Amino acid sequence: MRVQLSTVSLACFLAVGTNLAAQDDGLDFDALFEDDFEAEEELPSINDPFEKLNRIVFNFNDSFYEHIGRPFAKGYSKVMPDPVEKGLTNVFDNAKFPSRFAGNVLQGRLGDAGKETGQFLVNTTIGLGGFFRVADEFESLNTTDEDVGQALGTWGVGHGFYIVLPLIGPSSFRDFAADFADDAVDPIPTPNSEISDSSTRGMIRAIDMTNRTPFLMDLYDSMKRSAIDPYVSVRDAYTQRRARQVAD
Repeated sequence: MRVQLSTVSLACFLAVGTNLAAQDDGLDFDALFEDDFEAEEELPSINDPFEKLNRIVFNFNDSFYEHIGRPFAKGYSKVMPDPVEKGLTNVFDNAKFPSRFAGNVLQGRLGDAGKETGQFLVNTTIGLGGFFRVADEFESLNTTDEDVGQALGTWGVGHGFYIVLPLIGPSSFRDFAADFADDAVDPIPTPNSEISDSSTRGMIRAIDMTNRTPFLMDLYDSMKRSAIDPYVSVRDAYTQRRARQVAD
């Protein structure tokens, strides 16, 4: 019974990861704590009117990560060679080119949009579908990742309010809404997917989520070890990261 329940829980985890709007602008812990912030730097703020509910969801996520996510991540890392794991991450990042391109265009950054196009073409062809990030060797193609949420931020649209999504993690009303625009140009998810078969589409999203899990669990563990209040730590890190991305 316990094994069966764990299987169902894992299926739910992957289903949510493949069907909810999963965005690179902060719905997971990917790169959430990679930036160092000066102590004297003024911390950006975000309205959190639903903190009580958000904490409930946060605690649920924490329990799920502990009992399902972490064991799954450890098992996956044992059977999947690191080069393959990294290559799959590169493939899915490469496929999100339309979102990054749109984010640049909406900000009037046409030069960076051209660089994104160059990266995509080089990685897709020479890099075998993006498995290898060959474009990283070309300094003239280097640029920062953009998305629709960042574009809205540069237009003066604020966060709105902070939300914690079940199983997925931190976001804001602005970024959650902008994610639907990102999905509109993403070649994998609906509504404008280049993959007509829903089961194939779901399988691809499941592979993406599965491949991300070990790295996300490592970041989450690092955050919990150093935080007095993990909820506040994640909220502040998310807000800081998005502020930095909008300012770049």
